[in-house]
Amino acid sequence: MPHLLISGGTRGIGKACAELFAGKGYKVSSLSRTGKPDKEAVNGVSYFKCDVRDPGEVNKTVNDAVLENGTVDVLISNAGISVTGLAQDMKFEVYRDVMDTNFGGLFNLANAVIPGMVNQGHGVILAVSSMWGQTGASCEALYSASKGAVDSYVKSLAKELGPSGIRVNAVSPGVIDTDMMNCYTEEDKEALCDETPAGRLGTPEEVAETLFFLQSGKASFITGQIIGVNGGFLI
Repeated sequence: MPHLLISGGTRGIGKACAELFAGKGYKVSSLSRTGKPDKEAVNGVSYFKCDVRDPGEVNKTVNDAVLENGTVDVLISNAGISVTGLAQDMKFEVYRDVMDTNFGGLFNLANAVIPGMVNQGHGVILAVSSMWGQTGASCEALYSASKGAVDSYVKSLAKELGPSGIRVNAVSPGVIDTDMMNCYTEEDKEALCDETPAGRLGTPEEVAETLFFLQSGKASFITGQIIGVNGGFLI
Protein backbone atom coordinates (compact mmCIF):
# COMPACT_ATOMS: atom_id res chain seq x y z
CA MET A 1 0.00 0.00 0.00
CA PRO A 2 1.30 3.49 -0.78
CA HIS A 3 2.24 5.77 2.09
CA LEU A 4 0.90 9.33 2.43
CA LEU A 5 2.64 11.73 4.79
CA ILE A 6 0.56 14.82 5.54
CA SER A 7 1.10 17.77 7.84
CA GLY A 8 -1.86 19.34 9.59
CA GLY A 9 -3.89 16.17 9.14
CA THR A 10 -6.15 16.56 12.15
CA ARG A 11 -8.65 19.15 10.93
CA GLY A 12 -10.01 20.97 7.91
CA ILE A 13 -8.46 20.12 4.55
CA GLY A 14 -5.85 17.91 6.19
CA LYS A 15 -8.43 15.78 7.97
CA ALA A 16 -10.47 15.46 4.78
CA CYS A 17 -7.32 14.23 3.02
CA ALA A 18 -6.52 11.75 5.80
CA GLU A 19 -10.04 10.33 5.63
CA LEU A 20 -10.05 10.11 1.83
CA PHE A 21 -6.63 8.51 1.44
CA ALA A 22 -7.12 6.08 4.33
CA GLY A 23 -10.47 5.10 2.85
CA LYS A 24 -8.70 4.34 -0.43
CA GLY A 25 -6.33 1.94 1.35
CA TYR A 26 -3.32 4.22 1.77
CA LYS A 27 -1.14 4.13 4.84
CA VAL A 28 -1.42 7.64 6.27
CA SER A 29 0.97 9.42 8.63
CA SER A 30 -0.40 12.67 10.05
CA LEU A 31 1.95 15.26 11.55
CA SER A 32 0.63 18.07 13.75
CA ARG A 33 1.73 20.20 16.69
CA THR A 34 -0.64 18.40 19.05
CA GLY A 35 -0.20 14.97 17.54
CA LYS A 36 -3.84 14.17 18.25
CA PRO A 37 -6.99 14.66 16.19
CA ASP A 38 -9.35 17.39 17.35
CA LYS A 39 -12.17 14.88 17.59
CA GLU A 40 -12.23 11.22 16.59
CA ALA A 41 -9.17 9.51 15.16
CA VAL A 42 -9.46 8.31 11.56
CA ASN A 43 -9.07 4.57 11.09
CA GLY A 44 -5.85 3.71 9.30
CA VAL A 45 -4.09 6.96 10.24
CA SER A 46 -0.93 7.07 12.36
CA TYR A 47 -0.65 10.31 14.33
CA PHE A 48 2.68 11.95 15.14
CA LYS A 49 3.44 15.06 17.16
CA CYS A 50 5.68 17.36 15.13
CA ASP A 51 6.33 21.07 14.73
CA VAL A 52 7.03 21.52 11.03
CA ARG A 53 8.96 24.71 11.77
CA ASP A 54 11.75 22.64 13.34
CA PRO A 55 13.89 20.77 10.75
CA GLY A 56 15.40 18.42 13.33
CA GLU A 57 11.98 17.47 14.64
CA VAL A 58 10.69 16.98 11.10
CA ASN A 59 13.57 14.67 10.18
CA LYS A 60 13.08 12.56 13.31
CA THR A 61 9.31 12.31 12.85
CA VAL A 62 9.56 11.44 9.17
CA ASN A 63 12.03 8.68 10.05
CA ASP A 64 9.58 7.36 12.66
CA ALA A 65 6.75 7.45 10.10
CA VAL A 66 8.90 5.59 7.55
CA LEU A 67 9.73 2.91 10.12
CA GLU A 68 6.03 2.43 10.80
CA ASN A 69 4.52 2.79 7.33
CA GLY A 70 7.35 2.48 4.79
CA THR A 71 8.98 4.94 2.41
CA VAL A 72 6.88 8.01 1.68
CA ASP A 73 5.18 7.87 -1.73
CA VAL A 74 3.11 11.05 -1.39
CA LEU A 75 3.78 14.16 0.68
CA ILE A 76 1.08 16.75 1.29
CA SER A 77 2.40 19.86 3.00
CA ASN A 78 -0.81 21.23 4.43
CA ALA A 79 -0.08 22.75 7.86
CA GLY A 80 -0.59 26.49 7.79
CA ILE A 81 -1.56 29.51 9.85
CA SER A 82 -3.14 32.82 8.91
CA VAL A 83 -2.97 36.24 10.52
CA THR A 84 -4.97 39.33 9.65
CA GLY A 85 -4.13 42.96 10.25
CA LEU A 86 -2.30 45.90 8.77
CA ALA A 87 1.13 45.05 7.39
CA GLN A 88 2.69 47.91 9.37
CA ASP A 89 1.43 46.39 12.63
CA MET A 90 2.94 42.93 12.11
CA LYS A 91 5.79 42.12 14.49
CA PHE A 92 8.91 40.22 13.49
CA GLU A 93 7.86 37.26 15.65
CA VAL A 94 4.60 36.98 13.72
CA TYR A 95 6.49 37.19 10.43
CA ARG A 96 8.77 34.34 11.50
CA ASP A 97 5.87 32.17 12.69
CA VAL A 98 3.87 32.59 9.47
CA MET A 99 6.82 32.09 7.13
CA ASP A 100 8.37 29.23 9.12
CA THR A 101 5.04 27.38 9.24
CA ASN A 102 3.58 27.99 5.80
CA PHE A 103 6.74 27.96 3.69
CA GLY A 104 9.28 26.53 6.14
CA GLY A 105 7.02 23.53 6.73
CA LEU A 106 7.10 22.69 3.03
CA PHE A 107 10.85 23.27 2.89
CA ASN A 108 11.57 21.01 5.88
CA LEU A 109 9.17 18.24 4.86
CA ALA A 110 10.37 18.18 1.26
CA ASN A 111 13.99 17.98 2.37
CA ALA A 112 13.12 15.04 4.61
CA VAL A 113 11.32 12.96 1.95
CA ILE A 114 13.17 13.81 -1.26
CA PRO A 115 16.15 11.45 -0.70
CA GLY A 116 13.82 8.47 -0.25
CA MET A 117 11.77 9.40 -3.30
CA VAL A 118 14.92 9.80 -5.41
CA ASN A 119 16.16 6.40 -4.26
CA GLN A 120 12.90 4.68 -5.19
CA GLY A 121 12.64 6.59 -8.47
CA HIS A 122 9.17 8.01 -7.93
CA GLY A 123 7.12 10.20 -5.64
CA VAL A 124 4.65 13.05 -5.47
CA ILE A 125 5.00 16.25 -3.47
CA LEU A 126 1.89 18.39 -3.05
CA ALA A 127 1.41 21.67 -1.22
CA VAL A 128 -1.73 23.37 -0.03
CA SER A 129 -1.26 26.98 -1.04
CA SER A 130 -3.89 29.73 -1.39
CA MET A 131 -5.31 31.96 -4.09
CA TRP A 132 -3.94 34.87 -2.03
CA GLY A 133 -0.46 33.62 -2.87
CA GLN A 134 -1.27 34.32 -6.51
CA THR A 135 -3.05 37.66 -6.21
CA GLY A 136 -2.34 39.02 -2.70
CA ALA A 137 -4.86 40.01 -0.06
CA SER A 138 -5.27 43.27 1.80
CA CYS A 139 -4.68 42.82 5.55
CA GLU A 140 -3.20 39.37 4.89
CA ALA A 141 0.13 40.45 3.43
CA LEU A 142 2.26 37.99 5.41
CA TYR A 143 -0.04 35.06 4.66
CA SER A 144 -0.09 35.99 0.98
CA ALA A 145 3.71 36.30 0.88
CA SER A 146 4.19 32.90 2.51
CA LYS A 147 1.88 31.23 0.00
CA GLY A 148 3.58 33.04 -2.88
CA ALA A 149 6.84 31.50 -1.67
CA VAL A 150 5.15 28.08 -1.66
CA ASP A 151 4.05 28.53 -5.28
CA SER A 152 7.53 29.52 -6.46
CA TYR A 153 9.15 26.65 -4.58
CA VAL A 154 6.70 24.14 -6.07
CA LYS A 155 7.54 25.29 -9.61
CA SER A 156 11.27 25.15 -8.93
CA LEU A 157 11.14 21.72 -7.31
CA ALA A 158 9.12 20.38 -10.24
CA LYS A 159 11.92 21.36 -12.62
CA GLU A 160 14.63 20.02 -10.34
CA LEU A 161 13.00 16.72 -9.40
CA GLY A 162 11.23 15.82 -12.64
CA PRO A 163 14.21 13.85 -14.00
CA SER A 164 14.11 11.74 -10.83
CA GLY A 165 10.50 10.70 -11.42
CA ILE A 166 9.05 13.05 -8.82
CA ARG A 167 6.09 15.30 -9.59
CA VAL A 168 5.44 18.49 -7.59
CA ASN A 169 2.20 20.49 -7.64
CA ALA A 170 0.08 22.70 -5.42
CA VAL A 171 -3.60 23.32 -4.93
CA SER A 172 -4.63 26.94 -4.47
CA PRO A 173 -7.90 26.98 -2.53
CA GLY A 174 -10.27 29.90 -2.51
CA VAL A 175 -12.74 30.47 0.30
CA ILE A 176 -13.08 27.07 1.98
CA ASP A 177 -15.36 26.34 4.94
CA THR A 178 -12.71 25.47 7.56
CA ASP A 179 -11.71 26.76 11.01
CA MET A 180 -9.78 29.56 9.30
CA MET A 181 -13.19 31.08 8.51
CA ASN A 182 -14.18 31.31 12.18
CA CYS A 183 -12.96 34.90 12.41
CA TYR A 184 -15.45 35.98 9.75
CA THR A 185 -19.02 37.01 10.52
CA GLU A 186 -21.96 35.47 8.70
CA GLU A 187 -22.29 38.71 6.75
CA ASP A 188 -18.64 38.46 5.70
CA LYS A 189 -19.16 34.88 4.57
CA GLU A 190 -22.22 35.86 2.56
CA ALA A 191 -20.24 38.64 0.88
CA LEU A 192 -17.49 36.17 -0.04
CA CYS A 193 -20.11 33.80 -1.47
CA ASP A 194 -21.46 36.67 -3.56
CA GLU A 195 -17.94 37.32 -4.92
CA THR A 196 -17.55 33.65 -5.86
CA PRO A 197 -19.10 32.75 -9.22
CA ALA A 198 -20.05 29.34 -7.85
CA GLY A 199 -22.11 31.19 -5.24
CA ARG A 200 -20.93 29.31 -2.15
CA LEU A 201 -18.00 28.36 0.04
CA GLY A 202 -15.88 25.39 -0.96
CA THR A 203 -15.56 22.30 1.20
CA PRO A 204 -12.44 20.58 2.55
CA GLU A 205 -13.54 17.43 0.77
CA GLU A 206 -13.45 19.18 -2.62
CA VAL A 207 -9.85 20.22 -2.03
CA ALA A 208 -8.96 16.71 -0.84
CA GLU A 209 -10.42 15.17 -4.00
CA THR A 210 -8.27 17.50 -6.11
CA LEU A 211 -5.16 16.48 -4.18
CA PHE A 212 -6.05 12.81 -4.60
CA PHE A 213 -6.34 13.30 -8.35
CA LEU A 214 -3.01 15.13 -8.53
CA GLN A 215 -1.14 12.28 -6.85
CA SER A 216 -2.79 9.62 -8.99
CA GLY A 217 -1.65 8.12 -12.25
CA LYS A 218 -4.38 10.11 -14.00
CA ALA A 219 -2.24 13.21 -13.39
CA SER A 220 1.02 11.61 -14.51
CA PHE A 221 1.83 14.44 -16.96
CA ILE A 222 0.97 17.26 -14.55
CA THR A 223 3.83 18.86 -12.62
CA GLY A 224 4.86 22.36 -11.59
CA GLN A 225 1.24 23.55 -11.57
CA ILE A 226 -0.78 25.62 -9.12
CA ILE A 227 -4.30 24.26 -9.41
CA GLY A 228 -7.07 26.65 -8.36
CA VAL A 229 -9.93 25.25 -6.28
CA ASN A 230 -11.79 28.50 -5.77
CA GLY A 231 -15.22 28.35 -7.38
CA GLY A 232 -14.15 30.94 -9.93
CA PHE A 233 -13.19 33.57 -7.32
CA LEU A 234 -9.81 33.99 -9.04
CA ILE A 235 -9.71 33.47 -12.79
